[in-house]
Amino acid sequence: MKKQFVRFYLLLLLSCAGLLWALGSIFQLLQQEQWHYQINATQLFDLQQQQLSLFQQLPAASLYFPPEIHQLIAEKQVVAVDLPNGQSLYYRQSLQPGMLDQLGPMPTLSSADDSLPFLLYGALALLFLALLWPVFRDIRALTDLTRQFANTPGPLQTKLKSGSSLYPLAQSLEKMSAQISQLISMNQDMSRTIAHETRTPLARMKFTLSLAGSQLEPRFSQRLLDDIAEIDALVSNYLDFSRLDYFHHLSQLPLQKPADLLNDLAGKFDIYQHSFELTFQTQLQHAQFNYPALLLAGQNLLANALRYAKQQIRVEFSQQRVKNELFYQLTVSDDGPGMAEHPDVLQRLFRRGDNSSGFGLGLYIVSKVASWHQGEVCIHSAAGQGTAVSLRWPCPHDGSAIAADE
Repeated sequence: MKKQFVRFYLLLLLSCAGLLWALGSIFQLLQQEQWHYQINATQLFDLQQQQLSLFQQLPAASLYFPPEIHQLIAEKQVVAVDLPNGQSLYYRQSLQPGMLDQLGPMPTLSSADDSLPFLLYGALALLFLALLWPVFRDIRALTDLTRQFANTPGPLQTKLKSGSSLYPLAQSLEKMSAQISQLISMNQDMSRTIAHETRTPLARMKFTLSLAGSQLEPRFSQRLLDDIAEIDALVSNYLDFSRLDYFHHLSQLPLQKPADLLNDLAGKFDIYQHSFELTFQTQLQHAQFNYPALLLAGQNLLANALRYAKQQIRVEFSQQRVKNELFYQLTVSDDGPGMAEHPDVLQRLFRRGDNSSGFGLGLYIVSKVASWHQGEVCIHSAAGQGTAVSLRWPCPHDGSAIAADE
């Protein structure tokens, strides 16, 4: 890293030195006194043919010059006077006392090349471009790789040359991506192992309880069944939670059929149709959403509603207009007891209360799915009037056309 710092330091030092040198040369060129004049002989003859005479003598008293110009003339130097029409007159002390020699008018001559400053600045700009472009090119390559890793976590190959100033950073990025990918894979393996190793003894417990059910009081038998069901629900929620980080973020959500999503949800919860009145409704033919992620969120919302509903649960996929903006909305509402106050429910996601196993974790999963869709979770509840939880995300600009089923 010290070597890279020295290279960058020398680059800045040489660049600044070149800039100062160029500016100094231009400054000296512009400040140089222009008391020496050169006249093209061919141009002088051409002018002589067009005019009767370019040379004449004038009394010194007929012209006014500032004192410093008088001093130059007294020293027998040539003085140029620029005229508004782009021509100049040249004066010097005549051999006759009290007289001045006048030459002209002639085209004004420039002692400096006006293109020189532009050439210097252009060369300096090209130098900066040649030195800094490789650095910015490598920065852009690393930015694209980090964006790729954010969307699809996995080991990265930067392919930067060892001579690049960002080569150490690229090496660290490759090492970090490999370690994170290994941790993700390990977490997935642990999730599968926990699910298998936990549900197997739970199944044995259910079987044993069914055999010994006649020897236990009904309330104790039911209590054990409830505990087993709670543990099984916690395992399911944990598996859902472990899957959160593996959904790919999509910059543009694919076009899906809401009816297919509701049919899948109805199929997963059809065993509860005999206990609750479950209704699934949508008027949309197409919508844009991540199908697996929204299916997971809908399952958690329905599972939570089943714990609190009395008789009815309604699932609706709709399109709403809020403040002149169109939104898609998946809403699960129940006729349960509702909540009198719930402003901090999203801030206490992992808090567990009576008869709320898995509620916080399930709601956290829903909020994560909403963030993937760049949306939000809205809760409407009133004591004794039930609760409606909505997952809302913005429609594209042509969302109305999609919803109308072109």
